[in-house]
Amino acid sequence: MQYLIDDKVVHPYHGAGVITDICMKDISGEMVECVIIRLSGGRAGILLPADSVNESGLRRVSSKKDIDSAMKVLATAGEELPKDWRRRIDVLKERVSSGDPLIIATAIRDVLARSSISKMNPSEKRVLNEAVIVFAGELSLVRAVTLDEAKKLIHKKVLGKKKTT
Repeated sequence: MQYLIDDKVVHPYHGAGVITDICMKDISGEMVECVIIRLSGGRAGILLPADSVNESGLRRVSSKKDIDSAMKVLATAGEELPKDWRRRIDVLKERVSSGDPLIIATAIRDVLARSSISKMNPSEKRVLNEAVIVFAGELSLVRAVTLDEAKKLIHKKVLGKKKTT
């Protein structure tokens, strides 16, 4: 395992956080080395068995350059999403679960661009909210700002307004 306490990391499903402890835990009567991650924004943390860290998709936070590239994507023109809402949600969820800030930024950009044409359905709102939380978490760690400030930066970039989800 290549992670240490205080490393800034991103889990593809749970988002960004900081490793707060690497310790032994009793799991079903067996002592297992675990990595404890405090998620950004005060959300609940996660506990990963050390031997499954690589399979979990956990990675170090992106570079400032990569985050800046993702932020630039937010300001570009949106691309058309599938017309069928189920397929559209699948495409958006797939982008968010990729864990890649550049791909997550396209999900945010495209769903918000579509929302200017037609009203977002509840599923789109949920996926958008998740995408913003995951992207903002990583942005907040890379730029050393709060989660709320990161959300404002995202919305300002996409909408030109200071608004949070």
